[in-house]
Amino acid sequence: MKNQLTSIPESISQLTNLTRLYLYKNPLETPPIEIAEKGIKAIREYFQQIKEEGTDYLYEAKLLIMGEGGAAKTTLANKIKNPNYQLQDEDSTKGIEVHQWNFYTANRHDFQMNIWDFGGQEIYHATHQFFLTKRSLYILVADTRKEDTDFYYWLNIAELLSDNSPLLIIKNEKQERKREINQRALQGQFSNIKEILATNFATNRGLEKIRTDIQHYISNLPHIGSALPKTWKKVREVLETDGRNYISLEEYLSICEKNGFKKREDKLQLSGYLHDLGVCLHFQDDPLLNKTVILKPEWGTAAVYKALDNPQVYDNFGKFTKDDLTNIWHEDKYVNMHGELLQLMIKFKLCYKIPGTSQTYIAPQLLTEAQPEYDWDENNNLILRYTYEFMPKGIITQFIVAMHEDIEEQKYVWKSGVILKKNQTRAEVIEYYGKREIKIRISGQQKRDLMTIVTHELDKIHSSYNNRLKYNKLIPCNCATCKNSQNPHFYKFDKLNEWKSNGRQKTNCDNYPYYEVDIPSLIDDVIDQDMIREFFPVSYPRNYTINNSSGSVIHINDNQIIGSQTMTQKFVNDQSRKIENQGGNVSGNVLGDQSNITAKVTGNSPQPEKQELKKLGFLEVEKILNDQSRKIESQDGNVMGNVLGDQSHIMAKVTGNSPEKMIW
Repeated sequence: MKNQLTSIPESISQLTNLTRLYLYKNPLETPPIEIAEKGIKAIREYFQQIKEEGTDYLYEAKLLIMGEGGAAKTTLANKIKNPNYQLQDEDSTKGIEVHQWNFYTANRHDFQMNIWDFGGQEIYHATHQFFLTKRSLYILVADTRKEDTDFYYWLNIAELLSDNSPLLIIKNEKQERKREINQRALQGQFSNIKEILATNFATNRGLEKIRTDIQHYISNLPHIGSALPKTWKKVREVLETDGRNYISLEEYLSICEKNGFKKREDKLQLSGYLHDLGVCLHFQDDPLLNKTVILKPEWGTAAVYKALDNPQVYDNFGKFTKDDLTNIWHEDKYVNMHGELLQLMIKFKLCYKIPGTSQTYIAPQLLTEAQPEYDWDENNNLILRYTYEFMPKGIITQFIVAMHEDIEEQKYVWKSGVILKKNQTRAEVIEYYGKREIKIRISGQQKRDLMTIVTHELDKIHSSYNNRLKYNKLIPCNCATCKNSQNPHFYKFDKLNEWKSNGRQKTNCDNYPYYEVDIPSLIDDVIDQDMIREFFPVSYPRNYTINNSSGSVIHINDNQIIGSQTMTQKFVNDQSRKIENQGGNVSGNVLGDQSNITAKVTGNSPQPEKQELKKLGFLEVEKILNDQSRKIESQDGNVMGNVLGDQSHIMAKVTGNSPEKMIW
C-alpha cells in the first residue's frame, strides 16, 4: 500500500536510536518535504527550532509558466499582475524572468505568488530540472495561431519534475484563431491537468477566469500555511526585501543572527530549504559557490545564458575562454563574480574545462551536430542500450560534462555523442533523440570495467529526475549467435534481476536457433556489480517499519547514500587522504608513482585480518596509481617522515598508540 503520511509527529525526533527515515512518496506537509528528505537529523533540528522560537506560517508559492518560444508567456505573466497591461513586442525571454503578484486568499491571508517565466528555446531546457520544482502551480501556454506547441514534451517534463503538481493549459487565441484540444485524452494521460482555458490577450477575453483559477489552485497547494519556525519567516522576509542580487555567506549568517538564529547549522538548514524551493541559490557542497547566497536566481541564470547566447560562442561551437567571459559579463552587476558565475555554469552541467588548458571551456549543447569520422573496431563489442518512455532533453550533454576528462584526444565529441578512451578501452555513447534511445558500444581490453563506469554515470543522471524517469536498460545476449553481433537480442536489466532474485537461472535467446543462456552471466558479462557494491554502496537497504497511532506506516532503512562524485572522479581524483592519530605521534607522507607501497602503522584500533592480494582490474589499478599523495598527521602537529617512491617497492613504518595493523 502506498504511504500517505502528511505529517510526522514531533515525538519521533526523541527516538535517539533512530538514524534513518525513509519517506519516499509520502505527501508530507509537516515538516516540509524539503526538510524531511534530508533525514532524521534535519527533522530533529526543525522541531527543536519550532520548540524554541514558536510557529509562523508562510503563504507563498511559485507559478511556473512554460511553452514554446514566442507563445506569449511573458505577456501572460504581465496580464496576471495587471489586466490593463498593453500588448507590445516582447523580446524572447533569456533563461528565466521572475515576477511577483500579491493577493488576498478566501481566508484573507496575504498571499505572495512568484511567477517564473521560462524561456522556451531549446538551449534553456538544460536548467529546467533545477527550477521546475514540486509544490508549484504550472501553466502551459499554447499559441493557437502557430500550432507549434509540443504538448507531449511539455506535459511530460512537468510530470517528471513536479511530482504531479496541478497544471493549467492556456490557449492564446491570437486574432481569435481557435484550436481544438482533445481535453479528455490529455487528462487521461496526464492526471495533473486541471483545466484548459482560452483567452485573447488583445481583448482580455477569458482573462478574469484565468486569474481567478490561478488564485484558487495556487492558494490550495498542499503545503500552503504549513508551520515554520518564526525565525525562518523573519529571515525570508528580510531576504525578500533585499535589493541585491547576491550576498556573501557571512552577510547571510549575520542576517540570521539578527533575526533570532543561534546555531550555524540552523542557519544553513534554512538556506538549504530556500534553495530547494528555488527562492534563492546556495550550493553548500561547492567550495566556491558555498561562499555566496544568490538572492535572485534569475540574475544567475541570465548571466549563464548571456554566455551561451553570445554569437561568438555560438559560432565557435560552444568553445570559450575566461577572457571571453570577461567581455560578456562586463556589466557592473557581474563585477567580481565571474568565477562564481562560471562555477554556476559547471554546476548546472552546462560546460566543462578542456583538460590540459588553463582557461578554455566547452558548452556541449552548442557543439556541432555533425558526427566526426573515426575508426571503430566492431569485433567482439560489448553493447548496451537505454530506451525511454519519455526522454528529456539534455541527458547526453550532462553525460559529456560528467565524463569530459576521458574524451578521446578531446576531439571526438559532438552534440549527440562522444568517444571515450581509458587505457586501451574505448566507449562510443550516442543519443538518438528521435528514437528515445542511448546506445553504448565498448571495444578493447577491459570492456566491462568501462561499461560499469558509463552506465553508472548515466544512471546517476537518470536518478536526478526525482527518480521518476521511466526507462529500460537493455542487456545484450551472450549466446553463440549474439556474442559478436552488432545487433544482438536484448533483455531488460530489471527483468533479469527479477528472474535472478526469484531463483530462475536460465532463459532463451529470441534469435534463431534460440540458445539457452545463463541469466547471472548475462548481467555479469556487462556490469561488474561487485565493483559497484564495493566502491559505490547504494540501494541495498535493510527496511524496518514503525506503526503510528493513525495506522500509517513509516518505513526506515539503513542504506548508505552515495555522494555526488562521479565514478571517474573517485578513481582519478582520489589523490589526498589524511590519516589522523588522535593520540599524538605521527610519521610519514607517502607518495607513490606506479609503485607498490606498504606502510606499517600502530594506532588505537583493533587488528584487522590480513587479506590476500587479489588480481586487480584497471579501475582498481587506476585508483592506486593516482592515489599519489597520502598525508599522515597528528592533532598536535608532530610529523616524522616523508617517503617518496617512483616505480619502486616502498615500506614505511609509522608508530603511535594503538595495536599494530598492516595497510597493504
